[in-house]
Amino acid sequence: MASQQNYHTVRYGTAEGEIKFGHITQDNQTSAVMLRNGHHPTHYITLDQTGAPHRKHGTICRSPGSFQVRAGDNTPKDEPGVYVEAVSGDLVLRAPSGRVRIEGQNVDIIAAGYDGQTGIINIDANDKILMRAQTIDASATASLKLFSDNTVNMIAKGILEVYGGLIDFADGACSIKGSKGGSLNEIKNTIL
Repeated sequence: MASQQNYHTVRYGTAEGEIKFGHITQDNQTSAVMLRNGHHPTHYITLDQTGAPHRKHGTICRSPGSFQVRAGDNTPKDEPGVYVEAVSGDLVLRAPSGRVRIEGQNVDIIAAGYDGQTGIINIDANDKILMRAQTIDASATASLKLFSDNTVNMIAKGILEVYGGLIDFADGACSIKGSKGGSLNEIKNTIL
């Protein structure tokens, strides 16, 4: 692509900082407005006018130091103090060399799907998923399953209660020598 030119670029600034209108970036794109720290070239805010679809008419905030947002001092209790919405596309929070922390008096994670392919919450870890609380309740309207390729431990230092309208237990030996009366689990294990 040919080098862009803007004959109407306007710059105001000092040694401490600058603001430019119609700025041509190093990658040959046009920023309608660019605000930059004069002491550090990677400390800037741009309102881009051209570029790839994710960049055109987008805003870039870049800082070598931390980026902090603090708001909501006078916000009513039931109103958001900070509201972030991706009208289309994904919302990505990424810390490749640190932790992602979500803190609050209460934390809600909601997946509002509209068909059988959406409304899914995925939690994926390559080592462990740790949950600690005074009470953990898990409920499902269709089915609840726990799978392990190795061991599943159910430990209650007090009382372990197991209740079901119909309870069916089977182990690996059932695939060789079935129990008295038969079992749906035995049939499943035989197939597997």
